[in-house]
Amino acid sequence: MQKKKNRWEKSVRTSEPRLSAILQASKKSRTKIILFGGKGGVGKTTVSAATALYLVNAGNRVLIVSSDPAPSLSDIFEMKIGGIVTEPVPGLNAIEIDAQQAVKKYKLRYGGMAVDILSTIIPVGKEILDDIPDDVAPGFDELFALEEVLTFMGGDYDFIVWDTAPTGHTLRLLALPDTLSEYATGMLSIHKRVKGVLATVRTLFDRETTQDTIVDTLSELRDTALLTRQILTDPLRSEFVPVILPEALALYQTGRLKQTLDELGIPLRRMVVNGIIPENDCPFCRSRRAVQMKYLHAIKKQFGQRLALIEMPLFAGEQKGRASLLRYAGLLAEHPGFSTIKTGVKAHA
Repeated sequence: MQKKKNRWEKSVRTSEPRLSAILQASKKSRTKIILFGGKGGVGKTTVSAATALYLVNAGNRVLIVSSDPAPSLSDIFEMKIGGIVTEPVPGLNAIEIDAQQAVKKYKLRYGGMAVDILSTIIPVGKEILDDIPDDVAPGFDELFALEEVLTFMGGDYDFIVWDTAPTGHTLRLLALPDTLSEYATGMLSIHKRVKGVLATVRTLFDRETTQDTIVDTLSELRDTALLTRQILTDPLRSEFVPVILPEALALYQTGRLKQTLDELGIPLRRMVVNGIIPENDCPFCRSRRAVQMKYLHAIKKQFGQRLALIEMPLFAGEQKGRASLLRYAGLLAEHPGFSTIKTGVKAHA
């Protein structure tokens, strides 16, 4: 793993000049990013929103981002968020990343490269992009989310709180930097070998496209992936916080998620165990709590030696609106494992 990490770092150093000004800013920024993830329905958005409010109240500039295909920031803040940065609470910015917009954006950027590649073989025009469907292809929403968050890293924020998609999407997202880098590097190698032939074919078809378009685009894609990987594995800048319910399926999925995080070298220091039924006299609730205690014991046995476990109760009502989220944030802050998030170090002092 260390050998692979060194290769990443070497690649980033040698490819710095290709990074855009925005990506250069994100590389130099001290903005910290906290990603919350887990299976659907465990309360990731609640924990993310409460954490964002906690950080804002500590005097930080915070952006909360949702990349969930079914984002719920609008519901939890009780106002429209959408795909434009909004301020649901004074001092807190929020955005729900729109995957459909990803397709339009990438058709414009990388679709042009596809046209250039095809045009080295047959004469084609850019109108062929109209035939590419606007449905979100597998991996497109994760790719778009990665780049958008990376762009925000260069902004005027001390923290970015990321409410990620359910576990399956998140695993693909975290593996994307490796996949994209290997793809782009391989394509650059192939292009280097055949560029002479392609130039000849281009001349025969009288198509005026330059090899620089293809090389620059692939280089940008590779270097963006490398930089993303570098940021996500930097313990001073990134942390992934799993959110889990004390139940069998959540325990299984979180174990798989943690294994992937460890393999990728993404920092993991704490875990939120959500929805614990308080002790009470209700027979049904006591029965459910007994089941939860069995899985809570399993969670402590599997993760407790390495991670700070933050146990949060199940509330009678919905956790939405500023007052409820502040109450939830107050309970989070009481846990020593949560209060170790450093809120006093400014990214843009």
